[in-house]
Amino acid sequence: MLYGLLAHPAGHSKSPKMQNAMMQASDLPAHYEAFDVDPNQLAVAIAGLKALGAGGFNVSTPFKAAVIPYLDQVSPLAQRLQAVNTVKIEAGRLIGTSTDGDGFWKSLPQGQVKQRVVILGTGGAARAVIASAKEYGVTSLTVFNRRHTDWLQRQEALAKLNPQAQLMDIVDEKLLQEALSQADLLINATTVGMDGDDCLLTTTMLNYLPASAYVVDMIYRNARTKLLQLAQARGLKTQNGLPMLVGQGALSFEYWFNRPADRKLMKKEIEE
Repeated sequence: MLYGLLAHPAGHSKSPKMQNAMMQASDLPAHYEAFDVDPNQLAVAIAGLKALGAGGFNVSTPFKAAVIPYLDQVSPLAQRLQAVNTVKIEAGRLIGTSTDGDGFWKSLPQGQVKQRVVILGTGGAARAVIASAKEYGVTSLTVFNRRHTDWLQRQEALAKLNPQAQLMDIVDEKLLQEALSQADLLINATTVGMDGDDCLLTTTMLNYLPASAYVVDMIYRNARTKLLQLAQARGLKTQNGLPMLVGQGALSFEYWFNRPADRKLMKKEIEE
């Protein structure tokens, strides 16, 4: 049975390697392909997958919101996020959910303290993490972003996802310093650092983090971003975006097949 990824572009995706390894290890008669879909042809792509008898698919940029009108059912979490990354097809019905937030939180080391969290960015990845933060023991959530003309709308949107979330302007160094000095967990949910060695935070700012803080950069295409390099130089424990990718992929697999995924196997496959 066919499973796949609808994205644009799709060529860089590690999902096929990871999912096919898991399907093979589980002796499932299934195969996973990445499809680079023209942004104007999403409806055609979905119809094509249904016509081929596909069992489900993942959705990535730029289709996570655009796919919703084509679905017959959407989970409450995905409805709140207005973003879907996983769809299963049952008896011709398309049922969507989001595994991004849970995939992130479950990717953190067991026992990692994460009560006080600082997030950089307000995009889709950040919102998914914010929406499910409370379920994982987060008690304080400070979100930093550059101030835009839609600042109030962003504040309201984040408050609806999670009343804990407080949006702050990243150029306010005093607020940033205060939040970092108390943080258990720092998350970069922006694309800054994906190409080149840019970093949103200076070495001085990173020095305000406690020695016990854990630093996560959601970027996985650049395994050692400047942020992670600076954090490691300070002796802090770090994590790149691969564990989150594995986490959300494993939850997608479990959503489709109703059986546990081997996260170690999936991670090993995409690290090679």
